[in-house]
Amino acid sequence: MIEAKRPVFFSGENPNIALFNPQTQERIAVASYWHCTDSPSGVGRVLILWLAETAPEINLGAVFTDNPQLARTLIENLTRHFPEFQEIPVHNLPLSKAQITHTYNGNEYQILCQTPNLKIEVEWKNPLDRKQIIWTGFPAGEAHYDLTTTICPCQNGTIKLNNQNLLGEIKVAQDENGIFSSSAFLAFAETWIGPLQK
Repeated sequence: MIEAKRPVFFSGENPNIALFNPQTQERIAVASYWHCTDSPSGVGRVLILWLAETAPEINLGAVFTDNPQLARTLIENLTRHFPEFQEIPVHNLPLSKAQITHTYNGNEYQILCQTPNLKIEVEWKNPLDRKQIIWTGFPAGEAHYDLTTTICPCQNGTIKLNNQNLLGEIKVAQDENGIFSSSAFLAFAETWIGPLQK
């Protein structure tokens, strides 16, 4: 059976990572990377980075992108509603033009984000699972979207600022059925349809 859905709001990739203080289990950093291959706001790359503690280079974080319109659209409509960014004022983070590239070899996914004064490296390693997620009516504030994506929870994940690792850890868990979850996960073949008509 073939089913066609519209409108396509975003198509691409959206890996995420959250680091935690190993002593207090508090979040110390959250990063969301959008590689957009098609959308009404154009194509491009967006790296949203929030830090719990002030870093001299970027204060509490920033939004790095080669397409500011795309970045603003994704933050307003999707990112700020994600569980990883709950209680984080992501819409207040400053926008910064940056050159962003990524590579993936099937086991390691690496992002390099560069501005004149800052180099950010985010890495995911050792996928533990590959599963398709189909989420009908994903709630994003008052709007809803249909989401399909392939999620790969990872065993390892790091964030570096100017070659220095942030001193936090990801959380990896396995339930009674042997299914893994991780605060560092890859998201491939991701498509958002909507906002849906009520």
